[in-house]
Amino acid sequence: MIPGGCADSASKSVSLQVIDKPLKTTAAGQYLGYSLQQLRLCHHLFKALDGDNVSLEYLDDIAVHRSDGTLLLEQDKSALTGNPAADRCEELWKAFANWADLCSSDSIDAAETDFQLYVTPAKTGALVSQLHSAVTSATASDALAKIKKLVDPNKLEIGCTPHVIRFLNAGDDICRVIIQRFRLVTEINPVESVREYVRAGVPPDAVDDLTSAAVGMARDRVDKLIREGQPPIVSATKFRRLFQTFSQRSNLTNMLPSKAPEPSEGAIVAVVATAPTFVRQLQAINASDDMLVTAVSDYLRSTADKVHWADEGLIIEDSLNDLDVQLIRQHKMVRDEIEDTQASVDEPGRGRALYRRCAATTLPLEGRTLPSHFIAGAFNDLADLRRVGWHPSYQTLFPME
Repeated sequence: MIPGGCADSASKSVSLQVIDKPLKTTAAGQYLGYSLQQLRLCHHLFKALDGDNVSLEYLDDIAVHRSDGTLLLEQDKSALTGNPAADRCEELWKAFANWADLCSSDSIDAAETDFQLYVTPAKTGALVSQLHSAVTSATASDALAKIKKLVDPNKLEIGCTPHVIRFLNAGDDICRVIIQRFRLVTEINPVESVREYVRAGVPPDAVDDLTSAAVGMARDRVDKLIREGQPPIVSATKFRRLFQTFSQRSNLTNMLPSKAPEPSEGAIVAVVATAPTFVRQLQAINASDDMLVTAVSDYLRSTADKVHWADEGLIIEDSLNDLDVQLIRQHKMVRDEIEDTQASVDEPGRGRALYRRCAATTLPLEGRTLPSHFIAGAFNDLADLRRVGWHPSYQTLFPME
């Protein structure tokens, strides 16, 4: 996006042939300030087919260099303070004029190029909507006739007129092809077009972090190419592989996020007052107030996490049963060890040691890292069901009903 343009902004998409050397009209060195372009660069790197390349400020704001030799050229416009798709917007016609110049100079083949105007937030105009819909030679001719009416012979140097004239100077044939291959794309939130490619298989809490990382990686890749004096053209396939490696190593996609808040003191007191089995199991080993409060908090949060993860489709419910089996096995092993090594300690003391060891257990769920409170909460859930216990005689003290 070129600064200082029409208050209204728009975006375009084009099919282009690969060009071996950058054009004089490009401004690759200025890309760092254009966050919208960086977002669109990242979007196209995710969207492009394997074998395609994407460039920034090389042929256009964004260009997709397809493996079949065709191109897509895109102008990116922010419409926060105006309407770049308005009928007489200078930036709109500057884009069309630049495309026409590329075609007239044989830098690109209009018939092999898609021209795209991208505008965010979503705005449009009567004429640009007609251009977007003009897919036949006849409708393109009708649109071209309206464009010619924008030229005021008495104001040739004012407003959009110089750019409209430059577009028309390419000749009717080229102008009609550009119109037929023109597309307007509008979007409320430009970040979403990147986020949609990151979201699949990623915990909701990690989506924004990974989206930000992806945009940064695309920007940094172009920045590196510019510093090295190379064309700012990035392989879509290599970018996606790099992002996949990053996301796996960052572990952001390997975490099960907890949205369960810390329960209030009142909520904890209420649970203790009802004396559920897991609370009475802790009381049987003379658990301290701190141990009891933490245990109730862990129980409430892990219970909420189970419901949330299942409802959101983040886990398969059967995997919770598999985890319970592992926890019961861990409980038995630790209990046997403590009974062997701490026989001289009184029963409540051995029970507290067993609880601490079990609560400190680290296990994944479906290969993903669990929040620190979850395992302890899951053990208390099992204790509530009397499937495990802390006192050496818990099966006698708390028989199955």
